[in-house]
Amino acid sequence: MKLTIDKASIIVDGALAHGRANKIRPLCVVVLDEGGHLKALKRDDGASILRPAIAAGKAWGAIGMGESRRHLGQ
Repeated sequence: MKLTIDKASIIVDGALAHGRANKIRPLCVVVLDEGGHLKALKRDDGASILRPAIAAGKAWGAIGMGESRRHLGQ
């Protein structure tokens, strides 16, 4: 299934909403496509300047390992 910009936006918005609901802030959420290219990025107000690079690195690592970021974290 191809990742569309609409689906990527839903993922980003959902992750940010989850962070707000659980008081996990400030967040930066990155969604990459199958090739590891940036599809969507949103950063909470107050997130540090390095948050986008860190989020992208985590997402890229998950793609490279063929596992979800959550699974790798466990």
